[in-house]
Amino acid sequence: MLDQLVLLKAFFQNFSTYNSWSMLLSLLFYKNRVNIPSRKRTIHLRPGTRDHETFYEIFKTNMYGGALPFQPKVIIDAGANIGIASVYFKLRYREAKIAAIEIEKENIAMMRKNLLGDDFIIYENALFSKKAFFKVENPFNASNSFVIKEVGAEEKYDIESVTIDEVMKLNNWDQVDILKIDIEGAEKVLFESDYQRWLPKVKVLMIETHDRMFPDCSYTVMKAMKEFGFILFTTTEGTLIYYSPETLQQLNKLQGK
Repeated sequence: MLDQLVLLKAFFQNFSTYNSWSMLLSLLFYKNRVNIPSRKRTIHLRPGTRDHETFYEIFKTNMYGGALPFQPKVIIDAGANIGIASVYFKLRYREAKIAAIEIEKENIAMMRKNLLGDDFIIYENALFSKKAFFKVENPFNASNSFVIKEVGAEEKYDIESVTIDEVMKLNNWDQVDILKIDIEGAEKVLFESDYQRWLPKVKVLMIETHDRMFPDCSYTVMKAMKEFGFILFTTTEGTLIYYSPETLQQLNKLQGK
């Protein structure tokens, strides 16, 4: 019961009383879905997976809800899983356009169900630094821990890559307000090369690094962040949140610092 009360308190911080109670009661009653009536949206969760854990992690801790000096208009959710973080962002930032990128077919099917309507753009691709082809593997037999293995174009592959540049160009975006990355170690390659083209156009980076799977992930990301003056603003639930120099300056000014 205490866990539910903590969750309800977190709901109240972001949503109306009506929506907050509806979300909690639907989760308790239906177990596998969360109703948000005023937005005409339902978050579907799969039994026997880590979907419930992911939902609690994002909504109970508000891990992606840090203070911002602007209303985000463009968000990229890389490693979107079943779309829980994308829904969270949309509930907080109603005017935002959100690109959700995911590699695994069952996750994508559930994500399409959760992201019906609104301004979501779904990419069935692997976020990478270049054009490439991949096999999708699940070494830990988990619904939220798939990894990719690069193969040649002539080999049998499961999925193709997409780059930050491509997503921005396809949507006529000249900047990204929030870039959220949770791609099970592929972030190391992403920040090893060609990041110089798009990183200066990012205001806030929210990234989970996976040194346990690929050593030096965190170092590779931090090195790129340092190159462009990004500041590690906070860490929450294993996610590193970096602000661009301009974003931090705006926030400090807004807060009178």
